[in-house]
Amino acid sequence: MDETLAYLKDRYKDEQARFDHFENKCVKFLTAVSVVIAALTALASAKGRVLFTLNTPPDFIALGCFFAAAICVVCSWGHALSALRIRDCPTLPSSRQTAEWMKAVDTSAHQQHLYNCYIDTLEKLKSAIDEKSKPLDFAYEEIVYAAWALSLLAVISVGKELFV
Repeated sequence: MDETLAYLKDRYKDEQARFDHFENKCVKFLTAVSVVIAALTALASAKGRVLFTLNTPPDFIALGCFFAAAICVVCSWGHALSALRIRDCPTLPSSRQTAEWMKAVDTSAHQQHLYNCYIDTLEKLKSAIDEKSKPLDFAYEEIVYAAWALSLLAVISVGKELFV
């Protein structure tokens, strides 16, 4: 049983580290998306009249690409913020009552209780990480769509400069 508890303790530390790593990724992603939002706002403010003259069909496509990118980036930001939402991080029981009980019982009951605590907490921790990963996956997909829309906008803008 000692080896099993040592294994579970290591898995618990790994999952806690994974949870922290995931939180850090959310923060970095949210920061990057915020920068993209600021850049899109600056682009629309500075070059809006030049980029979106709406005289030819490619101009309308460019405007559509810009709006699609803007919507995707804002949705991505919202999903990243949702993934970062403060929730309880599952931890092992640490009450005084639990410690006193573990001190009073025999070794077998003590080890069985530790085993159950690790198993229950690991399941909750994995579930919490999985719950946070879904919105972050959506945010990543949306930022990819925004990148495609902005790429098409760039191609149209370069084409307009070269051929018009």
